[in-house]
Amino acid sequence: MMLLDSESRKSSCLNCGSHVTRDFRRVYGDREDRAHRCHECDTLVRLQRGSAGGLDVPIPGPWDGAPGRHGGNPERWQ
Repeated sequence: MMLLDSESRKSSCLNCGSHVTRDFRRVYGDREDRAHRCHECDTLVRLQRGSAGGLDVPIPGPWDGAPGRHGGNPERWQ
């Protein structure tokens, strides 16, 4: 019974509490398969560089107030 409880806690993003799949945690999470960030609270670019695994990444996050969703110049994507 304890294993199920542990698994259910791991299935939530540690930052925003959103559900994250086992595969997401395995690929992007830390060594204990925990997701520190997810698609709901961070950008794909940052997740791919390690933010879901708890690493600091040099790309500004969407919460930093930088123009454009990925912290860059929004005109660049047009």
